[in-house]
Amino acid sequence: QYLGIYAEAQAEMPDINYLIAIDTRYVGEAALAKNDRSAVELAFRFMNSYLRSALNARAVRTAYNVLNQYRLLVETMIKSGAEDIAIQGVRHMIYYGRTSYDMQLGFVTETVAYDVSALCEFAHSTMPLSASRADLDDKMLAMFLELDQPLRLKRQESGLQGIRKAQIKLACYYLTVGADDRAKKIALDMAGEDRDRLGSIKEQLSKVESKEFWEIIDRGRNFEYMPPKQREQMEKFFALLG
Repeated sequence: QYLGIYAEAQAEMPDINYLIAIDTRYVGEAALAKNDRSAVELAFRFMNSYLRSALNARAVRTAYNVLNQYRLLVETMIKSGAEDIAIQGVRHMIYYGRTSYDMQLGFVTETVAYDVSALCEFAHSTMPLSASRADLDDKMLAMFLELDQPLRLKRQESGLQGIRKAQIKLACYYLTVGADDRAKKIALDMAGEDRDRLGSIKEQLSKVESKEFWEIIDRGRNFEYMPPKQREQMEKFFALLG
């Protein structure tokens, strides 16, 4: 029934789709609390279907809103120790990020990049560092760095900037908390990057001082914002690039 309502609302009442995504997240979280993994996995399948439907309809705002709920559901998986489900969720997010770029929906790709960056930061910041949590952290970072690989192979240059901004933002977080090894992995991934593009990104990120976006938006936050201590790490990160 959710999918039927979602399809009907897509064109004329997209706000209903956002409510459906919120309710689906609630279902997934409640199922996890009851240790009903089948129901959790079903909730993710519904979320995936919402994203597919939004992309097919080229409904960028709907995809942006559904991804917000998707990220929150993955956060719940991380907090609750369901690392395998969290990894699968991130893997699907990466898939839809690449798919959206192939469909010339670059803003959705950038949204995926910032959401996966936020999830990597969340996973790292909520540790006690058990072996399984460290493995989760490593796998999520590796998948995040693979997000733009097909774009580079296809020479789709315009899509790289938003992804690189999200990756640099994560690297600066790692440097802030002393996780230099992870920041170095990101720097290594950017070793062959065009220096003019990186210089432009650095300049743009340096100028973002407000956490709030300058318009009223559903998420209420500026993707590119970094707290001052985190922003101060940009010089150190760019020094790692050589």
